Amino acid sequence: MRRIAFILLLSLLSASALSAQQRVLLSRSALDSLVYPTLSAEARGKVVATPAKCDLGIIDQAKSAIARFTLKNTTTKAITLRELRTTCSCAEVLTKIERLEAGESRDIEVRYNPAGRSGEFSTDIFVYTDLDSVRPTERLTIVGQITTSDRFLHLSKQMGTLRLSRTAVTLDGLTIGSTRSERIVVANAGDRAVTLSARPTIEGLEFSLHPATLQPGEEGEIVISYTPRTLPARNIETMIVVEGCEARPTERMIRITIKR
Repeated sequence: MRRIAFILLLSLLSASALSAQQRVLLSRSALDSLVYPTLSAEARGKVVATPAKCDLGIIDQAKSAIARFTLKNTTTKAITLRELRTTCSCAEVLTKIERLEAGESRDIEVRYNPAGRSGEFSTDIFVYTDLDSVRPTERLTIVGQITTSDRFLHLSKQMGTLRLSRTAVTLDGLTIGSTRSERIVVANAGDRAVTLSARPTIEGLEFSLHPATLQPGEEGEIVISYTPRTLPARNIETMIVVEGCEARPTERMIRITIKR
């Protein structure tokens, strides 16, 4: 009897878990339909976008681009535009239209901001009208490809017109009399040649630039070297100010950690 009761309990638990799983799946489907809703069947063809898809082509990551559409009311009655809803914060509707008179056409401009994005993209703008209280009447699509003209995008730190891979280094694994070095990739993004220098305040610590002069558009390396005469009793943190670049002193500092 106990065995039968146990089997019945397992069956009930399994059915409950399956039901919960189905509810989760339905919830995800409902969420997708909110972000990418299907168009209203009743309002189909009553507001028409030209073009339905705007191809911006290849755009620079550092510059926004404008997509242009025309919305036409193909009916014999005025239509109220309740909302133009984007599916991405990268798209901003610039044109404010509240009403389309019978047979009227109006231009729509949408700014696309590619900052922080790369490669091919596709984003939608859904047009909601008084023709349907739930579903959108029309969809506008923006597509294109994002590239970058910044040659030094891989160097995330900035020091005036210089771009650097980092502004902090750690020197560890020290041995008396042996030199421990760390390298920082640096690029001259300006239009003048630069020669860098620094005056470390710790004995045995050295700063050098390779090549000694960076021409405009050229990449090189800053080398931070340390040759200890004695091993430090504790970890040391110090800052060096880089000379030779146009930036405030607080913006041209490199933090160095020396571990015992």
